[in-house]
Amino acid sequence: MKAKRLQFLLILCLSVSLLTCKDETKTQKNLDIEETNQNAQDSTTVFSEKSLDSLQHKTKTIKRNRLLEAVDDKANLQELMVSKRFFKEEDLYVLDYNYPHLNEKADPGFRVFNVFIEENYLNISTTENEILEDKELLCDTLKTNSIRDKRIIDYKIYNLNDQWLSTVLYKENYYSGMRYATYLFDCINFDLKNHNFLYFDDVFTPNAEKTIYSTLNSIINEGITSGDLYFECWELSLGDFKAYKNNFIITNDTITYYFDDCVICPSYTGTYSIKIPIQRIMHVLKKYNAPLRVSYTK
Repeated sequence: MKAKRLQFLLILCLSVSLLTCKDETKTQKNLDIEETNQNAQDSTTVFSEKSLDSLQHKTKTIKRNRLLEAVDDKANLQELMVSKRFFKEEDLYVLDYNYPHLNEKADPGFRVFNVFIEENYLNISTTENEILEDKELLCDTLKTNSIRDKRIIDYKIYNLNDQWLSTVLYKENYYSGMRYATYLFDCINFDLKNHNFLYFDDVFTPNAEKTIYSTLNSIINEGITSGDLYFECWELSLGDFKAYKNNFIITNDTITYYFDDCVICPSYTGTYSIKIPIQRIMHVLKKYNAPLRVSYTK
């Protein structure tokens, strides 16, 4: 009797042990599967992030090169102006400015333009103080960040019939710790004959804001639909239009508006400028509807 009871207990223990092993094996298999799935998901995520970063870097480079490689009139304006440069390299930052300087010997009135450039873009001490204040806010005064901030200014310049000088100053800012540089744009239109600056109301007829605003958005939407240059861009807001309505240049066949990063497109893709064909907005140009201080005839 005792032998039978002992045999029964032995069989029971073996059965429990087998069941436990099966459960543990099953649980381990489930854990292995979950871990494999998680690893696969993590690998896919890393791959996707790398692919996205690579794509954004590529489109950012295309966008930047399109700006830098644009042909302007510098080569034809050697008697009218020269390019000047200011360069300063410190432990925390680099300043590298290229800017136009008109020939005051040819016309003393050009000093108006040169003073404007100096006062608005060559205030070195103000820029240095801003950079140092940013470093203090980031607790980087000990120079622990090996990547220095950079402030770069360069320009494109266009001459309309020897009477109107249109300049695009683009400011390229590299902030330490940021993935991409940011771009800011200022357009300056200068009347070479009368020595004054020209703005929206000098070029367009009264109440033309609505027309120019809607035309800009129409061109953006056309570009989004066609996929031409406007990948992931969006319409210009009315508030941004009011802020940038003077930020344009004029050539013989287009009026080109320039916008800072993230106004109409993300920093990594799209375009910085919108070209409006002159024929599309003739009805709101003073050139065709009222006397303009600048003559367009050759």
